[in-house]
Amino acid sequence: MSQLEENISGSGSLAGVFPTILKRGLEFIPGIALLFAIGFLGKVAARYVPHMEYVIFAIAFGALVANTISLPKVFVPGVRTYEFWLKVGIVLMGAKFSMSSVIHIGSTGAALVLIEICLAVVVARLLSKWAGLSDGLGSLIGVGSGICGVSAIIGASGAINATEEEASYAIATVLIFGAMGLAVYPIIGHLTGMSDTMFGYWAGLTVDNTAEAVATGMAFSERAGEIATLVKLSRNALMGFVILFFALLHAKQGITRDIENKGAFLWSRFPKFVLGFLLLSSLQTIGFFTANQARLLTNLSNWAFLLTFAGVGLSLQRSRMRAGLKPFAVGLGVEILVAIATFIMVHAVLA
Repeated sequence: MSQLEENISGSGSLAGVFPTILKRGLEFIPGIALLFAIGFLGKVAARYVPHMEYVIFAIAFGALVANTISLPKVFVPGVRTYEFWLKVGIVLMGAKFSMSSVIHIGSTGAALVLIEICLAVVVARLLSKWAGLSDGLGSLIGVGSGICGVSAIIGASGAINATEEEASYAIATVLIFGAMGLAVYPIIGHLTGMSDTMFGYWAGLTVDNTAEAVATGMAFSERAGEIATLVKLSRNALMGFVILFFALLHAKQGITRDIENKGAFLWSRFPKFVLGFLLLSSLQTIGFFTANQARLLTNLSNWAFLLTFAGVGLSLQRSRMRAGLKPFAVGLGVEILVAIATFIMVHAVLA
């Protein structure tokens, strides 16, 4: 084949890629449009109800849709992007914070985060043994409750060779308490007179999934949501270390093989979007953004969160929250003890 024929053939194959990419991209539009519609409806509803954040309405409307109609398949790809929009929103939020603010909040929260993780893991293991659950399921509940909810459970499942049933029970347990936290924590925060800062720390420390943690904070106030996000990022950053701990523990027990390249393992479990947040925060600190540019990035962050919260609501389906009685009881015990302990710690440190 001549060089000219090769070029023509290569161009033809390359040209065939673009329609495929376009078709794949169009699949996301209906679902993203639905996320936007539900989120925007939540914003409109919040205008007519004083002292209620739009987050509550966006999640409530999404849950109503998810549990009253069978969502057509055409919406599914776009709806599933809500976790992507969460990461986009968090990265862009970095433009609101100087590094000094991040370090101040992060350093205060670091000790609390370490205590919370240790408490959740230890309590989950003890209660799981008491309830007669497997080591794998107890470890997954501990990882999910202590760090990053579903993401941590999925990451740990492969590392400790957990069964699909164990992972499903742990995920369902975390989803149930994430939904409960969204509904209950803001009420407790208002009834106990917590400040925005205190509630933000508390939500960031106790709510398991990142999306629900941000939403719970935002349901209290915008400032609480920002602090909850920063504290939750501190928990997320430690995900690899905790998963590595359980992987080594199970390897020592002969359940799984040992991990040879621990550095690569930690990097593979590290949430990379945290680096994006820190990058924008660093740029904000050195004055890279003008006031208008920072405001634009903040607005884009808010719109990304709007899609996220609608997606959180749509993910709250009854069928996904069917956990066994024992895993539910263990998860409930862990969540209550962690919530009480962190509530006391937050008041002791910040009051």
